[in-house]
Amino acid sequence: MQLGEIEIEPLAAESLGVRSFCTLVKTPDIRLVLDPSAALAMRERLEPHPIEYQILIKSLERIFVESRKADVLSISHYHYDHVRPGFTDFRYNLSSREELQRLFDGKTVLAKDNRENINPSQRRRGFYFEKDVQSISEEIHWSDGTAFEFGATKVTCSSPLSHGPSDTKLGYVIATTIEYEGSSVMFAPDLQGPVVQEDLAYILSSSPDLLLVGGPPLYLKKFEERHRQSAFQSLTRLVTEIPLVVVDHHLMRSKDWLNWLGPIKVAAERAGNQIMSIAEMLGTENRCLESMRTSLYSEQPPESDFMRWTDATDEYKKSNLPPLNIALDKSRTS
Repeated sequence: MQLGEIEIEPLAAESLGVRSFCTLVKTPDIRLVLDPSAALAMRERLEPHPIEYQILIKSLERIFVESRKADVLSISHYHYDHVRPGFTDFRYNLSSREELQRLFDGKTVLAKDNRENINPSQRRRGFYFEKDVQSISEEIHWSDGTAFEFGATKVTCSSPLSHGPSDTKLGYVIATTIEYEGSSVMFAPDLQGPVVQEDLAYILSSSPDLLLVGGPPLYLKKFEERHRQSAFQSLTRLVTEIPLVVVDHHLMRSKDWLNWLGPIKVAAERAGNQIMSIAEMLGTENRCLESMRTSLYSEQPPESDFMRWTDATDEYKKSNLPPLNIALDKSRTS
């Protein structure tokens, strides 16, 4: 998608079949990849379907290629669907320390501060991330509340925003705004609506022309009704004031995401604005495969060697790639 001289190209997302919000942003000055990672997870007591693994492989290949072309890599927070882990895990991440270092070799890195405004889990992950890439990256800038200039391009990183409700134990996220010649796009993953009103106020005060925002995790029972209402109200407000809102990520893990967005789409249309998923932004079908996992297993049963892999120990699955005997061109689902 073109926004003035800014080009926005999503690389992976839930509506494209994997856990991710990875996005490439290009201006005449820089190529910036935001949150260069993707992952899978257990759902409904089922390991990811072979189709999901196939799409994860393709997504990671694309993320790697675009990251190697990029000038800047940006990390909003340290969950593994946003930053590659520096250890071997074939179960959900298809990761290794070598891959992480090759990805960040020679790159300028804008990363969430791993020392302040961070929960214990992400502090630990951020520590190891810094340890793994500090010696091979060009430079690491802790981005919290900081603005950077690359020629005529301004990249503004927010102060830490809440990863969901204000009392969440999941920590904080950095939103990133890219501006060039009067056009601006904001990347605000994992705010879950947002839920927190101060985070909503920050987005509105920035007045982006295009907002990429993470939706609420309706599939989680611990995500309370009051938080759902807050997220609903926030998104309704955003679509009435921002020309284009692209919502994806946690929301698309719910079977009911499309119905939930219905009234918000109506509000956007009344305001003369648009709201859409990453897939819709790219002009392709929504493939929210995690939300469809039970039906995938029922309608396209994996082969026996894959099922044996799913029954293995966690340690075995982390160390051994699942056998994938299903061709990607057979994985079309609606």
